[in-house]
Amino acid sequence: MERIEEYLETILDIQKEGRVAKTKEIADRLKIKPSSVTEMLNKLSEMGYVDYQPYKGATLTKKGYAVAERIKRNYLILTKFFKEFLKIENDEKVHELSCTLEHIVDEEVVEKICVLISGRCDVCESCDKEFVTLDDAEDGKYEVVVAPIHLEKIGISPGKEIEVKEGKIVFGDETLEVKSKKLILLRSL
Repeated sequence: MERIEEYLETILDIQKEGRVAKTKEIADRLKIKPSSVTEMLNKLSEMGYVDYQPYKGATLTKKGYAVAERIKRNYLILTKFFKEFLKIENDEKVHELSCTLEHIVDEEVVEKICVLISGRCDVCESCDKEFVTLDDAEDGKYEVVVAPIHLEKIGISPGKEIEVKEGKIVFGDETLEVKSKKLILLRSL
């Protein structure tokens, strides 16, 4: 499936540039022979992912577009995560990791990564997630989505509800005054 997704993603990139995906251009981008591309385009057409006409090129069907968009989104989210959250500076390494994982990561993992990078992310056109860091949290109830691991020992962990009152965290019968503001909170609806 990974190879199919690479083709669909390449066709999507070409289409977003305003062109029909021609065999030669796909071959050049994927660094393979045009005859291999022709063979794959016929398979993709049979599978319902592309509309393909020899010598004219290929365009994505709705089914193909959905797969290509998901893979492209996964890639962009993973890239943002590796670069801006994990601070991996080697662009080639970031590209390799993102390219490999974009095909195998499931939606649950992607959503959890989105939670981690939400304050720094511009991947999705619209995001319905509202996340704030502790230093921006006003009084109210929140769900913890990211917390340093040592806070789990005292009961503050992802999924737990806490309350912020006058700059202090209240959870259960405990109150915690926070000097290091590294918790990320999700406003309860």
